Amino acid sequence: MYNKRKISIRERLADDNDIIILPGVYDALTAKIAEDVGFETAFQTGYGTSASLLGMPDFGFLNAGETLENAKRIINSVNIPILVDIDTGYGNPLNVWTMQEKTMNLL
Repeated sequence: MYNKRKISIRERLADDNDIIILPGVYDALTAKIAEDVGFETAFQTGYGTSASLLGMPDFGFLNAGETLENAKRIINSVNIPILVDIDTGYGNPLNVWTMQEKTMNLL
């Protein structure tokens, strides 16, 4: 079990005997529910985030700031690692690099 401290997904991946199950969460409440029922990590789903914030599918309607703000709320609400869906990176390679840096700085 990994409940004693927040262990990174990278550390979990390094453990050859570990199976990682990532339930999709879209806000702080669903993240807390996932943690409370025993999941040791979770995935911020882009579709769920878009659907919950805008009532729209994940077709690029959310901007990078909205995604990061939601990720920050989710990460701060739980003590399990969260994988954040920034699939397109919101633009060109420089935007992808910037999004990756900003996402890592949420911790």
